[in-house]
Amino acid sequence: MNKKIIFALVALVAVAAVLYIVWPQLASAPADTQQKNTDSVIPDTYDALISYTEEGYSPSSVTIKKGQSVRWTNDAASDVETWPASAVHPTHSIYPETTGNDCLGSAFDACRGLKKGGVWQFTFNEVGEWRFHDHLHPSKTGVVIVTE
Repeated sequence: MNKKIIFALVALVAVAAVLYIVWPQLASAPADTQQKNTDSVIPDTYDALISYTEEGYSPSSVTIKKGQSVRWTNDAASDVETWPASAVHPTHSIYPETTGNDCLGSAFDACRGLKKGGVWQFTFNEVGEWRFHDHLHPSKTGVVIVTE
């Protein structure tokens, strides 16, 4: 076989292996009414609210204290979805906290698109400036500033 065919076969096998590993995690992501990594319904309380519309996240910056929660809501007028996740696209690995259920590299990741009216909430346990983006529309970004 020539080198181009061998390279193409190796690339195809690599893509299939990645899909085999990632697909079950994405397919079993919690419903929009569930908080990621738990089986409980999202609590009624939160410390900051970030709304998503076709224009992006609003506000694009919030400041909270360590241990407080931010809620993202999809308030788009159309059926566009949003997938809030830690920067940097596509790895989502800037926020340092991880769990056994992370889908792409950090606990700060909805691991799915939020449909119109969907919500996702995350509690920040690390102090810092945590940039985030919409995994489905990477130019839409924001920052959560977490203080002591």
